[in-house]
Amino acid sequence: MEDYRRRIETDVVEESGQLDYAGATWRLEKVRLIGDGRDTQLRLPGEMRLVIVRMVATAARDIGDGWGQCEVSLVDGAGRRWLPLDVILSSDISRDLEPASEPLKGCGITSLDPPHQDHAALIEEKFVVPAAAVSSLAVRLSVGPLRPQAISFPLAFN
Repeated sequence: MEDYRRRIETDVVEESGQLDYAGATWRLEKVRLIGDGRDTQLRLPGEMRLVIVRMVATAARDIGDGWGQCEVSLVDGAGRRWLPLDVILSSDISRDLEPASEPLKGCGITSLDPPHQDHAALIEEKFVVPAAAVSSLAVRLSVGPLRPQAISFPLAFN
């Protein structure tokens, strides 16, 4: 039962600004909604949307292995959950959208080499979700050592 409890997120703190969690101050840097022709000309089939979430974590202390098993997901108002795209597909999409920029790392890869005290890490995750879910999405983040505690930021699309 204790192993199961470490895998779920039952104690979620949500804030629209910034939150302290896992030795760092977290905030949303940028959120993009792609697939309906507004952000890019790209239109995705079947009412699907690509959501790109960038977060910044500024370390208040040396993180060490404190971000192990880092998980980021999107959750809608009905409690449905979406996991990020895999690393290779995410990098391919980044190269297509911003060919001159190096693709950003996700939380799992960043957790292998987290920032030192007073340094920041920029993390990017990409998700494919149904268009109907977009209006109530929040990004949720948790790390293994602190589960069932997690943090969440509501997403606002312009």
